[in-house]
Amino acid sequence: MHDFIMPSTDQTTNVMRIQRQTPWQIQKAVVFAVLIRELRTRFGRYRLGYLWAILEPISLIVILSAVRLLFGENEIAGLPFPVFFASGITAYLLFNHITTSSLYAVESNQGLFNYQRVKPFDVFFARALLELLISTSTAAIILPALYCLGFHFTINNTLLLIAVVACLFSFSFGIGLIVGIVGPLWRESQKIIPVLIRPFFFISGIFFAVGDVPENLQGLALVNPLLQATELLREALFLNYQSHEGSLFVLFCWALFTLFLGLGFYRIMGKSLITSGKIR
Repeated sequence: MHDFIMPSTDQTTNVMRIQRQTPWQIQKAVVFAVLIRELRTRFGRYRLGYLWAILEPISLIVILSAVRLLFGENEIAGLPFPVFFASGITAYLLFNHITTSSLYAVESNQGLFNYQRVKPFDVFFARALLELLISTSTAAIILPALYCLGFHFTINNTLLLIAVVACLFSFSFGIGLIVGIVGPLWRESQKIIPVLIRPFFFISGIFFAVGDVPENLQGLALVNPLLQATELLREALFLNYQSHEGSLFVLFCWALFTLFLGLGFYRIMGKSLITSGKIR
């Protein structure tokens, strides 16, 4: 005969609390835990890790501004170089980092899937959310710093700014879901996808405003949703920005399309990701 041990009151309370949790509460807790893990993994090993998140965009701003100054120019579309480049680089880096981090999300967290409650989607979303937090934090540091250095600007439309960031995040997350699923299932794509993303650095409005593009090519250029996002971001941030070619409706449609495409792709292929080590 084995002695029957009554569970303690604390244990009973904890079990009942877990049982009462809704699926939304469970997923929120899982995403938060994965987010903290990703934060520690990314920056915990390096004392200068957090500083590098700021140094990367700053170095790009300095280099691009120096190149423009060599041509004797002072501003683009009514904005000083550093301010103009800061907005474009922020938009591009958010997209680039979400996409590339999603590409390796499953492989980097394969061990987490031994826990029943952790799904690949939680890892994808946590990584995308981390990149959003990093991008908004660095922008919140760099733009006021530029203002203090004498590159003055006036915020134009806060609601538009929030809408643009939300659409850009949704678009990037949708693309991230797609590449994050394709990457583990087709390993060669992990070399191809970064190459395909690289040209967006040159065609997404980091160096130019849409108004500087010949009129007969502007329609073609604006097919690029990142260029739409960059234009709208500058329009929202800067009252004196002289180019207003972006369309929030077009950007919203792109975000909705890629998000639903990514979610649909995940719905079909998500279960295969956990065993992706055996799939080529």
